Amino acid sequence: MFKWIRRLTTIAALTAMLVVVPQTSALAGQGSVADVRAATAKFHDVKVAMGAGYVHFLNCFDSAQGGMGQHYVNFDLLNGTLNANAPQAMVYEVEKNKLQLVAVEWIAPIQDPSNPNEAAPTLLGQTFTRLDFLGVWALHAWLWRPNPTGMFKNYNPAVSMCPAGS
Repeated sequence: MFKWIRRLTTIAALTAMLVVVPQTSALAGQGSVADVRAATAKFHDVKVAMGAGYVHFLNCFDSAQGGMGQHYVNFDLLNGTLNANAPQAMVYEVEKNKLQLVAVEWIAPIQDPSNPNEAAPTLLGQTFTRLDFLGVWALHAWLWRPNPTGMFKNYNPAVSMCPAGS
């Protein structure tokens, strides 16, 4: 039950935050996967990520398809602009009370939730996944933990499932 309360609180907070986002998602830097790795390597240390404005926002996610980890989001980057070298979230695996950077995530608001045919944003040649329950488009890149199902899939079976209470 507490997971659902946390999830609803998270959805409400994210929805409220997205209301102030401009109604266009511009593409700033397309870059390459190698560029993104270089730009985000410093965030292996979660303290560096926090110093750069990333805050623990979403608890650990997992599903039958694999783990996802905990999200640290930089709300200053949730401004409607997608820049390959400045992902809106860092995703950390929780293992033995330690955080290990496993992925980055770009996030863009769904412009018209009532339109199921809204065109999805793309970045690095990849199409974002529509997450209606959060009101956003999302794209993960498993840069730091190889994903046997594909680098840009939402979940990674090579990432540990969420420990209790995370």
